[in-house]
Amino acid sequence: MLLRLLALIFAAVLAASSSSIGARAIHPIFLPFGDNGRRLIGIQRCEECFGICQEVHYRTLCSTLATLPGVTTPQQLLDTALRVTAAKSAMAEMRLDEAMRAGLGNTIPMMSSLQSCRDSYASLTDSLGKSRATLKKGGSRDDLMSELSAASTYSTDCRDIFGERPGLKSPIRGAQRHITRLVSNCLDLATAIRQP
Repeated sequence: MLLRLLALIFAAVLAASSSSIGARAIHPIFLPFGDNGRRLIGIQRCEECFGICQEVHYRTLCSTLATLPGVTTPQQLLDTALRVTAAKSAMAEMRLDEAMRAGLGNTIPMMSSLQSCRDSYASLTDSLGKSRATLKKGGSRDDLMSELSAASTYSTDCRDIFGERPGLKSPIRGAQRHITRLVSNCLDLATAIRQP
């Protein structure tokens, strides 16, 4: 029951971070229960993960990820955090494309800002993919931290772009904030987890 409640809270947090453009889809990978409310096979609680979640900036977000299916080790928690963050980044990219197609960027400064944000999220998604590949291959900790540091920069670019132009309003402010928090947690997790 607690896992179901946490999954619903996580879904509500994700929905609350959406903006006025498009609806946010909650993917089944985020829910630890089947269609009938039955628990999926193989869900185990990772006690070590919950301990590590106390070392990150956004503890509740981390603890929610620790309850997802397949998270039984700290490395799997980091991989899941990277996967979820990459999915959110790709969704932000798509929402920015939709905003540009819908004519939201009808001025040169707005179009330029939207395009720059979209490019930053594309770079973020790529950097997170490289981070996952490094983690899965057992690559060096330095390579992983380098990719995650780059991801951290990309995650704040959009906020900075619109911050420099106070007359323009980002169509994805909630998503920006959420993605920045996810990336921050990924970096914190990579720092806290002892590599095997």
